[in-house]
Amino acid sequence: MRLRDSPVLLLLVALLVVGLAGCGSENEVVSTPAATPSPAELLTMASRRLAETQSVHFTLTVEGETYIDSGKTIKLIGAEGDLQRPDRVRTTFQAEVMGRAISLQLITIGDRSWTTNILTGEWGNAPLEFAYRPDILFSTQDGIGPVMGRVQNVTRLDDEEIGGRDAYHLQASVDQSVVGPLTYYTINGSPVSVDLWIDKETHDLLRARLAEPPGPERPHPAVWTLDLSHHGEEISIEPPD
Repeated sequence: MRLRDSPVLLLLVALLVVGLAGCGSENEVVSTPAATPSPAELLTMASRRLAETQSVHFTLTVEGETYIDSGKTIKLIGAEGDLQRPDRVRTTFQAEVMGRAISLQLITIGDRSWTTNILTGEWGNAPLEFAYRPDILFSTQDGIGPVMGRVQNVTRLDDEEIGGRDAYHLQASVDQSVVGPLTYYTINGSPVSVDLWIDKETHDLLRARLAEPPGPERPHPAVWTLDLSHHGEEISIEPPD
């Protein structure tokens, strides 16, 4: 239920209007709350806002099995970093290799990528089999912005607070082919559930969650939760020393 549709709130507003009418002049005008945008309008505004954003900090939490190398030896647990348009990213991955927890850093600038060595921690050119690139999140074709424009069955849930910000909460579904590039084709099954939290004041996307549908072939469905913050703040991403 939307807050402005609450019978209690409507009663309070009515009492306030009566009180003002009793003590105010005939020329006073009582303002009414602005209408909440529709789910479709919220998606459009959030997608447009993200397309205009030049930098963002992100935190990614992954449940289920997601591998970031072609040999499926590096299992992604989570990541945190910064994205800078048009093609710069600095990320620290939390991963698991043969049951061992590791931390792996990545810097990508244009077509070049560098990662830290799992054993020594020294920087070097990223191997070709290291395929996942977080800058896909900013892609104008396959990133999170275009995904918001391709979802279906959008509904609005109760508003929530994300990172100290009041946010609209939308829930929708999307075909797995749409989120394939965004998740390195690790999320399977359709429809994929999509939850989006949009800042009520700025229309910045604050959180996106993608979840595989349950099924006998997916006893532990994958869930990606992406938190975005520090929208548009000045950052510098340079090649490693």
